[in-house]
Amino acid sequence: MYFCTILLFNRSMQVKGHNIQLSYIVPVYNVEQYIRPCLESIFQQGMDEDIFEVILVNDGTKDRSIEVVRDIINSHQCVTVVEQTNQGLSAARNTGLCEAKGYYVLFLDSDDMLLPNTVKPLLKSACANDADLMVAGFVKMTSEEIKRGVTACVVDANEVVKTGRELFLYEFNPRECYVWRTIYRKAFLDNQRLRFVPGIYFEDVPFTTECYLKAEKCIRSYQTFYIYRQREDSIVSSVNMRKLIDLNEVMACLWKMKKTIALDAAEKRQMMNVLFSTFSITIWYLTHDKRLLAHRKEYVADLRQRLPELRFTNGIKQRLVSQFFRCAPSLYIKLRSLSK
Repeated sequence: MYFCTILLFNRSMQVKGHNIQLSYIVPVYNVEQYIRPCLESIFQQGMDEDIFEVILVNDGTKDRSIEVVRDIINSHQCVTVVEQTNQGLSAARNTGLCEAKGYYVLFLDSDDMLLPNTVKPLLKSACANDADLMVAGFVKMTSEEIKRGVTACVVDANEVVKTGRELFLYEFNPRECYVWRTIYRKAFLDNQRLRFVPGIYFEDVPFTTECYLKAEKCIRSYQTFYIYRQREDSIVSSVNMRKLIDLNEVMACLWKMKKTIALDAAEKRQMMNVLFSTFSITIWYLTHDKRLLAHRKEYVADLRQRLPELRFTNGIKQRLVSQFFRCAPSLYIKLRSLSK
């Protein structure tokens, strides 16, 4: 649970029922050089402004992020600015969810963009099927590629109806479970009490995992609609000890799901694969940075405190790694750093 003081600006549009089909939730923090193309891309979707809303959650930004798009905010009645003290991306998304009036919600990172005229057909299909989740494609691009107009757009109208557990079993990748590639039915999120874990990085992993495990009807679209901007100073590319500890918290969340959600044998096996993949990511970061490597004992102590029962049991590799790490964690990490 968290508390924030919220001030609302420019909310002249009163929403009743589900006249609003889609709520864009855009957390804003120190993105003044990126937010304009992000916000402009929302208004390039060929959608009437009376069927969607844009919720900008100003998470205590220290730069002019809001001011540089003030003209766009003032020009569109469907845009709302929500102010809160800095609490991090998870809390900002949760705040946006509390304010959202749309039947569906789409989380859009303020340094990314949408490809023109791609959201409307996805939303139409989601509404027609009353899907809990609409999962679609994305493309990774650098700022230079975006400036040159390189879109690498893949348009594929093929869609497949699946359960969330089928997505978890056959398409879930903890390295690419970005929340912004999915359009969510808000009632599904509310009814299942699905929210982001406040105060941690990599919050996409437990949120997406739980969504997949609890969603009944999903649409998997192979249309690319989202541009994921590759930044050198992004959360993923600037890992520090705090973020490694947060990855331990992510594993703790996954372990709790494994114990509290009824899973069949295949789903349990997949959950262990996701846990092992997340563990492998932390070890990779730890062993590829000498500054992090020096804190390996702190990392091990934190992991053991959060997950004393952790074991990896799928296959020989997982069992060997698990046994070695449990018996001699510092030696395991050191040897991994020498063999990188």
